[in-house]
Amino acid sequence: MKQASQVAFLKVVELGSIRAAARALGQDPSGISRRITRLEQQLGTKLLDRNGNTTVTTAQGQLYFERLSSIIDQLEASEAEVSGENLVPSGLLRVTSAIDFGQEFVADWLLDYRRKYPDVEFDLVLASGFVDLTQTGIDVALRVGNLPDSNLIARKLADVPRVLVASPDYLKRMGTPQHPDNLKTHEHVFFASSNRQNPLELIGPGGAVMRVQRTNGVAINSVRSAVKAVADGVGIHAGPLWAFAGHIERGEVVTILSEFTQKQLPLYAVRNPSAVVPARISRFIDHVAAKVRSVEGLRV
Repeated sequence: MKQASQVAFLKVVELGSIRAAARALGQDPSGISRRITRLEQQLGTKLLDRNGNTTVTTAQGQLYFERLSSIIDQLEASEAEVSGENLVPSGLLRVTSAIDFGQEFVADWLLDYRRKYPDVEFDLVLASGFVDLTQTGIDVALRVGNLPDSNLIARKLADVPRVLVASPDYLKRMGTPQHPDNLKTHEHVFFASSNRQNPLELIGPGGAVMRVQRTNGVAINSVRSAVKAVADGVGIHAGPLWAFAGHIERGEVVTILSEFTQKQLPLYAVRNPSAVVPARISRFIDHVAAKVRSVEGLRV
């Protein structure tokens, strides 16, 4: 069984500072510091070098961290095997995703998952940016985009195609662009104000990349609201196909310049590394992998 001093030490090394560890554990930094000092006294060696707000392991501290982590992983694997935790989904599952994608899909996927496994409870955290799994205790993050290098375990679920769309009413009033250069004079619905400074990259039929500067229009940092603005004829939008698939099918918006494509972004399920993965986590990732196959606008 892990002692409080060992838990504190592991969390300090994982997060890089005593203050961060204290926040994650819901404790006072001075209490964490005392536990580390007590552990060092018990072992008769210095484990951490404290320098301002950062904390790094000594050579002996790094060795102890690696050995202790390995022992804890083996212990948790044994406990999960004996208790059956890695066989039957149960317990609290904490999931995060982008706000709009979560509202559109993830909430329903989780409710359906709980109908299958009623012993699972869940917290869904919708956020505009990437949530730190280690500091927040999140089990699974559904993320769109290229992932930074880390020790997190990522499973690719699908690709997210992007399209250029506008309403028939807008195109009737303003004309239909026949070439990417025509976009410069049109009104646009941007997802972020920075899109006015960052050129839109389009890939032509021969593979050549064109960069088009767009400045006119409005910025709305909500996919749902941007979709409504496009359908209402406000302007042209470059966005994820999943957000517009139904509107395209109903003829409320249409794709333009379809011979030019945009770079697809990957959709991942991300989790922390672990010697044993609880069934509530592994089965949920499998559940999502099956669900994305039926989403119009995702490419598996």
